[in-house]
Amino acid sequence: MIVRPADIGDAERAALAGGTLLAERADVARFELTGTQRVACLQGIVTCDVARSTGGSLFGALLTNKGMIVAPLWIALLDGAIRLEAPAAAAPALAETFARTLPPRLCRWRDVTAETASLGFYGPGAAAAARPAGAWPARARGLAGWETQPAVGEADALVERALSAGAVRASAALLERSRIEAGVPRLGLEIDDRTLPQEARLDALDGVSYSKGCYVGQETVARVHFRGHANRRLVSVDLAAEPDAVPFDLAQDEKAAGRLTSAAWSEAARGWIGLAVVRRGVDDGAELDGAGLVITVRGERWLRPA
Repeated sequence: MIVRPADIGDAERAALAGGTLLAERADVARFELTGTQRVACLQGIVTCDVARSTGGSLFGALLTNKGMIVAPLWIALLDGAIRLEAPAAAAPALAETFARTLPPRLCRWRDVTAETASLGFYGPGAAAAARPAGAWPARARGLAGWETQPAVGEADALVERALSAGAVRASAALLERSRIEAGVPRLGLEIDDRTLPQEARLDALDGVSYSKGCYVGQETVARVHFRGHANRRLVSVDLAAEPDAVPFDLAQDEKAAGRLTSAAWSEAARGWIGLAVVRRGVDDGAELDGAGLVITVRGERWLRPA
């Protein structure tokens, strides 16, 4: 989607500046892991260091044996269980991986998407408040605050109370713009079935551990980090004008340079920005051509903390 100025309302802007935004995510799948060895079992199949987490929540990914991203994961460590959230499109792959790799005697898993909800409370009001019961700090959202996965019946009551207390519903447009400003990759846009974690800056988002030991796909990830380089990278870009549609291919001196994947009007940048995956050798400051527009590479210029 392209996020245009009119897509975000004044109430949302005010809440983002000094209030609380309420997000209800409907395009995600949720899984729960239980069992005495749930941490150790998950540690062996995801990129982040589950065993050493002290904050209650992590961002990471599930990879193929060759190190390509299957799905980004938002992980919460709770008393007696681990909750995972992933894009809905990745649910079958996650279920297949869990069924194949998790020994039931040590770690049991189940899909809890139908019986739970994904709620986020973001913005200065939420970030400054005390941690709500059962919630965990937001990670890799582009918005600071708290998240939780209550049962469906409890979610309705939480939403009602939050709105009554002055929270404002966050639109898909605001969530998308915040993601773009923070440089958080999205499955199907910046991440495809040939993307390595470093190419989608998962390591910069604390989503990859280079010291925890073996996990699925670890050999390729470690080789890129210690002995080689990624052939592509995710960068922030400026667009000379509003694009007609995204994604589209980029060129430099009439040679393929990458692909622009997302675009939004950014008040912080006072102009059109986007995310692009560009080949190694495309430098910061380079001007690329795409869809009749000039696209300027800004590299690691992120307008919002992840």
